[in-house]
Amino acid sequence: MLQQEIMTDTPVKFCGRMSSWRVRPFAFLGLALVLVFQSMAFAADVTSSRPGARGLTLESALETALHSSPILKRAEYTRTGAHEEVNSAISAFLPRLDASLTLGRSNNPVFAFGSKLDQAAFAREDFQLDRLNNPDYRTNWTTRFVLTQPVFNSGREYIGYKISKAGERMAALREEAARQAVFFNVEQAYFNVILSRDAINVMNAAVRAARQHEKLARSRFEAGLVLKSDLLSATVYRTDTERELLDAENGFQIAMANLNRAMGTPQGTPWDIEPVADKAGDSLASLEKWMEVARASRPDLKLGREELEIAEYRKKGAEFRFLPSVNLRGVYQQDTDNPGKFGGDSWTFLATASFNIFNGLGDRARLGAASARSRAAQEAFRDTRARVELEVREAFYSWRTAIKQLEVTRAAVEHARESVRILRNRYDNGVALMVELLAADTMLKKQELQQARARFNELIAFAKLELSAGVLGAEISASKRGGSPEEGVATQGGGESGEHDDMR
Repeated sequence: MLQQEIMTDTPVKFCGRMSSWRVRPFAFLGLALVLVFQSMAFAADVTSSRPGARGLTLESALETALHSSPILKRAEYTRTGAHEEVNSAISAFLPRLDASLTLGRSNNPVFAFGSKLDQAAFAREDFQLDRLNNPDYRTNWTTRFVLTQPVFNSGREYIGYKISKAGERMAALREEAARQAVFFNVEQAYFNVILSRDAINVMNAAVRAARQHEKLARSRFEAGLVLKSDLLSATVYRTDTERELLDAENGFQIAMANLNRAMGTPQGTPWDIEPVADKAGDSLASLEKWMEVARASRPDLKLGREELEIAEYRKKGAEFRFLPSVNLRGVYQQDTDNPGKFGGDSWTFLATASFNIFNGLGDRARLGAASARSRAAQEAFRDTRARVELEVREAFYSWRTAIKQLEVTRAAVEHARESVRILRNRYDNGVALMVELLAADTMLKKQELQQARARFNELIAFAKLELSAGVLGAEISASKRGGSPEEGVATQGGGESGEHDDMR
C-alpha cells in the first residue's frame, strides 16, 4: 500500500524523495545529537538530588516515625497512664493517714459535757445539776489524725492490683500494635514514593522515545518517504505521553506528602529516597514457620491472653465478695477551747471485721456475670487466633504470588523492549508503519509501569507478611528499647527469635 501511494505522487515530489537519500546520514546524525542533549536534560528529574533534600533510607524513615508520629506519642502517653494506674493500685495496700480540724460551739448538755471531758477541763463543780442541765456555750476545736491499714477488703486491693498490671501490659501491647501499624504505613508510603519515581522515569523515557519517533516521522515525511498521518500519529502520541508524565509528577508529590504524614514530619519536607532491595530472596521460610512466629508475636493475640487473665481476675474478685473485710485503725485526737493552747488528747486503736449476711443475692449475680464474661473472653480469643492464622496465610500466599508476578513482568519488559527495537529498525527501513511502532512503544511503557507496580506489590506484600506475623520493624523497636534486634524479637515472640532470624 505504501508503495502504491508513493508511486501515485507527482514526479517532482518523487524526485525530491530520491534526492533526500544523499543527506540522510547527516540528518540522522543531527537527530542523534539532539536526542543525547534531551536525554541529559531529562536525566535531571526526580532521580537526582533536589535542592534542600536530604537522603532518606527506609530504616531512617521508620526511626523518624518512631520519634515523630503523633499516633505513637499518643500510645506512649497511654502506656504511661497505665503505669500510673498500677501505682494507684499499689497505694491501696499502704496505710492511709487522714487529718481533720473541726470547730464546734453549742450549749447542748451532751456537747458541753463531752467537750469539757475531751479538753481535760472538767472540774468538780461541773457535776452540779444546774450546770449539767443548763450549761453555758462551749467552744471546742478538735484536731484528729486517723491512720488506717487495710488488711483484707474482700480482695479488692489484690484484684485491683492484678487488673492494673494486666492493663499496663495491655497498654504496652497496644503501643506495639500501633508501632507496627505506623511502620507499615511508613513502608507503604515509602514504597509508593519509589513507585511514583519509577513511574516518572518510565514516562520520561516514554516522552524521549515519543519525541524521537516524532522527529523521525517528521524527517521521513519531509523527505517524502511517509504520509503525513505518520507524523500526526507520532505527534499525538508525544502529547499524550507528556500529559501522562505530568500526572506521574503530580502523583510523586502526593506520595511524598503522604510519606511525611506517615512519619509525622511536615508534609512539604523534601527527601531523596534511597532504593530498597527486593525481598524475594530474603526469606524462604515455610508457612508453618510464619504461623509459629505469629502465634508467639502478634500483639492482638497477646492482648487476647491478657483479656482472658483480666476476666479470670474479675471472676475471682466476684468470689472474694463472699469473704469478710478486715481493717486496722488508729486515731489520735486533741481537743481545746482555744487553738492557741494545748487541751486534752487521746489515742484509739480499732480492729474491725465486717460480714455481709444478705444483699439481695447481688454478689451471686455478679459472680454469674463474671463467669459468663470469662467464657466470652475465651471464645473471643479463639476467634482472634483463627483470624490471625488466616491473615498470615493470606499474606504468605500473596507474597509468594507477588514474587512470581515480578519475575513475569521482568521477562515481559525484556520482550517488549526487543519488540520496540525490531519495529524501530523495520520502520527505519520502510517496512513497518508508525502505528505499529507506537503500539509497541505503548506496550513497552505499559509493561515497564507494570514492572514497577509488581515490585511495589512484592515489597508491600512482604511488609504485610511481617505485620501479620507481628514482627514488622522489630529491629527498630529493639533499638529504641536499647536492646539488640535479637532481644527485641525474643521479647515480642516469646523466645521464638531463632525462627525469625532464619526468616530474615
